[in-house]
Amino acid sequence: MTDTVVVIYSGGMDSFTLLHLARARGYWVHALSFDYGQRHVRELECARDVCAELGIPHKVIDIRALAEVMSGSALTDNVAVPEGHYEEESMKATVVPNRNMILLSLATGYAVTAGAEAVWYGAHGGDHAIYPDCRPEFVQKMDAVCRVANYQPVGIDAPFMGSDKGAILAEGVKLGLDYSRTWTCYNGRDKACGRCGSCVERLEAFAENGLTDPLPYEVAR
Repeated sequence: MTDTVVVIYSGGMDSFTLLHLARARGYWVHALSFDYGQRHVRELECARDVCAELGIPHKVIDIRALAEVMSGSALTDNVAVPEGHYEEESMKATVVPNRNMILLSLATGYAVTAGAEAVWYGAHGGDHAIYPDCRPEFVQKMDAVCRVANYQPVGIDAPFMGSDKGAILAEGVKLGLDYSRTWTCYNGRDKACGRCGSCVERLEAFAENGLTDPLPYEVAR
């Protein structure tokens, strides 16, 4: 066992909270981000800036060459981004095929290299209905595989598995986090759109906690 974990850090509010939670629990953190050909790099820029400020080792892995086998998503292709509340049928368009299995596999390799005991990622309870690779069964089975895939066992941990976005934000508020350092919108414009499912869910989380989101939005709130 070590006191080191690899955190898959997109730069969004969930992984931002996760990164700080790992630090608050006393872990030495290695942050790992991925460029998989997503629509924009706003999240990656946020991740870079936060890690630089905190002095956290941060790697950004370019896996755009995998685009041909991870296509068909509104997050990577010329497909309209669904708007409104997260609903299973409409938000299926945002599923990137096998993304988390690929990212967790790469992160596990990095964990072995870094001598880390586990990989943390930000799957949460609000994602279960939409994203198969954010469900408890997936996490449990990836954890089992990654513990036997190398000479050094690496656990897969999703600390927010039982939480929704409101609860994640509440955890971050307790940690005193500044969410202006994050980006959640599926679009990468100067302001968050306020209409895509990701924005709507984020705004609902702030409202649930009686707070105002510090990000600027294109639509009135």
